[in-house]
Formats: sequence, C-alpha cells, structure tokens
Amino acid sequence: MILKEEIEKIASVKAQELNGYIVDVTISSGNDIVVYFDKIGGVQIKECVTINRSINDYFDRDIEDYALTVCSPGLTNPFKIKAQYEINKGREVIVKKSDGKKVSGTIVSSDNQLTLAVKKKEKGSRNKYVLHDLMIPFNEIKETRLKIKFK
Repeated sequence: MILKEEIEKIASVKAQELNGYIVDVTISSGNDIVVYFDKIGGVQIKECVTINRSINDYFDRDIEDYALTVCSPGLTNPFKIKAQYEINKGREVIVKKSDGKKVSGTIVSSDNQLTLAVKKKEKGSRNKYVLHDLMIPFNEIKETRLKIKFK
C-alpha cells in the first residue's frame, strides 16, 4: 500500500525545487492519488507534470497500481495550510469562524494570527466605508476561501 507520507516526502522535495509547496495529498481506497501543489504566482501545467514524473519514478506500477493527479488547490477549495494565507496576501477572502460567523476582508498579514482589512460603514453615512483591521487567531478559523469576483 502506498502511504500518504511517502508521497508527501517525494512531492515536497520536487515542489521546493520549483519554489512551491505541497498543500495536501489524498489517497482513496482504490489508490487514486491527488497531490495539491501551490506556489507564489500560480501553478503551471509543466510544474505539475514535473512533480507527477518524480512520484512515478519512485513507485513501481507493476508492484502496486495507482492513478496519480497533480494539480493546484483550486480557487474554490478552502485553505489547508498557513502558507496559502501568505501567497494570497492582498486578496479578498471569506473566513468562517469556529462560532459560525462569517467575515469577509482582504488579507493584510498572517504571521501569528490572520489580519484582515474589513470594510465597515461609517456611522451616520449611507454609502461611506472605512477600513478596519480585524485580527483572528488561527485556532478560531474553521474555514477560509478566496472570494471570487465576477466582473
């Protein structure tokens, strides 16, 4: 049986060579392996192919059959690791907190906690907004997703 840790180790080495990182690895009961790779500036197909080949070179399909997919984490999937906050700095996200409340704002920083620039209506005004920094400890975050805008 192919272990998740083995895949992560091999993929991480190649991802670092490409100035990226592995977000997650999933393996189904049917040995369908999906490796999620990300990096600053986005993921290119040739980088996914490079990681795919490095994994294929390590495992022997004659011993154990598997299907392998290497891809970006996608725009609609929630963040899995802290590095995703850093590469998405300056982008708008929706954060679902542990208490169920949702907050929308732009990532300012993600050092010890997540700092978002959040728009709030100015008191006494109908359409004036002021930006406020909102700090959210990572242990209070249930889920974070990029806010997708269609223009």
